[in-house]
Amino acid sequence: MNREGHFGMAMAIVFGVYSILDVKSIDSIFLGFLIVGLSTLPDIDLALEIAHRKYTHNLAASIIAGLLIGVLLESGGVEGLGFLEGFIAGFTAVWIHILGDLMTYMEFQPLWPLSKGRWRLNSSNPATRRSTGPWQPWAR
Repeated sequence: MNREGHFGMAMAIVFGVYSILDVKSIDSIFLGFLIVGLSTLPDIDLALEIAHRKYTHNLAASIIAGLLIGVLLESGGVEGLGFLEGFIAGFTAVWIHILGDLMTYMEFQPLWPLSKGRWRLNSSNPATRRSTGPWQPWAR
């Protein structure tokens, strides 16, 4: 998925959930925009020229991102936002990104280090769809 797709998907998910839950506080809205802004963070692997979707598109990376953003917000003195909100933003942004990338043809290990299974939802390439349908997730 491209950058714009990740931003759009993140906005739809975050603010869709906010709408359903009737979330209106300014701190929550700021947190939502922070999540959207961070939703392309896993693609830093492209800028670093390291293996794409190997180190930055998984559970471990989401925890590390959450911890880093949490520490930054805690030490940055943003009124109403601290470590917990930063952790939620970083962790959620990476998982929204992962969800978007699961809809592409390239398999990767989103649950690493808990699982080495390689996943994709296999919806974008009709030639590789299995008889179970386009949205059936499977691991190798």
